[in-house]
Amino acid sequence: MLLEQIILQLRQIPLQDPFPYADAERIESDFASDFEKLTDEENGLTSDFNTYCMNIAGTLSYVLNDKFDQIPSKQIDYLQLSFFDWFPQYKFIEARLDDYKEFKQEYVQFEYARTLLLVFLTRLQT
Repeated sequence: MLLEQIILQLRQIPLQDPFPYADAERIESDFASDFEKLTDEENGLTSDFNTYCMNIAGTLSYVLNDKFDQIPSKQIDYLQLSFFDWFPQYKFIEARLDDYKEFKQEYVQFEYARTLLLVFLTRLQT
């Protein structure tokens, strides 16, 4: 896949959907006992998912604005991680994502963008 094709695909991913707050609240309710086991520092599904999404959206912005040489290295490090790798304390919900349509759709779209960004950045270096 050529770099231009990757950029074209990246431009077509709808990453401006509303944040899936209702599903996040349902997840927290449905898994209340699991969330209670987390420390206060670990327990922030909405903010952690937002952080994950914003890292991808921010990286995408650099790429689409032809400033990929300015992407902070730490940002690229985090781009290597899926949400559940970056925030493993939420692994208990991963198998049930199909129960939360909007949350899963958002996750899948950002994962697709993340994967394409990694392919783009890897090909850029070769």
